[in-house]
Amino acid sequence: MNNPLISILIVTHNRKGFFVKCLDAVIRTTSDLDREIIIWDNCSTDGTAEIIKEYAEKHGFIRYNISENNDGVNGKSKAFEMARGSGYIACLDDDVIELPERWAERMMKAFSLEPELGYLALDVVQNEHTTGAKYPANNYTEKKYPDDVTLQFGPVGGWAFMIPRAVYERVGRLRVMRNKIFFAEDGDYITRCVNKGYTNAILKDVKCFHATGPYYNADYTEVFDKKMKDFEKGDVDLHRIKRGIQSVYRRALKKLFGKNR
Repeated sequence: MNNPLISILIVTHNRKGFFVKCLDAVIRTTSDLDREIIIWDNCSTDGTAEIIKEYAEKHGFIRYNISENNDGVNGKSKAFEMARGSGYIACLDDDVIELPERWAERMMKAFSLEPELGYLALDVVQNEHTTGAKYPANNYTEKKYPDDVTLQFGPVGGWAFMIPRAVYERVGRLRVMRNKIFFAEDGDYITRCVNKGYTNAILKDVKCFHATGPYYNADYTEVFDKKMKDFEKGDVDLHRIKRGIQSVYRRALKKLFGKNR
């Protein structure tokens, strides 16, 4: 293939049902790409590790790490360090259980149309049970490009995102926190991207199904509750990150759209 290798990362912990749907969706929708899929398992005890090994035996493009501890979102940083992709690196939470066709190609197209773009997330399905973790529409400013590409500039999350290898080399590793397993690693990285002069966006209408929230996690209440409890611990860094995102977001919009926006 002419396209450079793309690395697609999945971090999972004790949500086997979600994970299998996520992995199957990634395999099905990226079959035309030169790809590697890297799975970081956070010490699952529900049979996830055995499933990972079965998939890896069947598919030579799958590599994995079974951690001895639950590293939480720290696993994203560690998985990124395993990535060999020279063009782009994508990362998905294990609760992204449906993906649109050609999502990765469409994300790469967006990067080619917006040279200053550093961090791009898929859009999400929203319904009566979940927002998909995306903010309301009035938080975004849109810009249209050729080839039916529309970017929404505003709050961006880490449910299913992509960054160019060149951005990763310049901005550095995703954050690791020794005493915390769930924290705003996406907000931290977005802030650092913008501080390096990059913009960040959501690829409008290229929608994944991000099954976040209590309704869809009814079978995983222990995992969900533990995550929320740890996330809500007093952490002054979360407030710093929030303020930083708001500041760099304003600067990015001013730079991208001009002083009158």
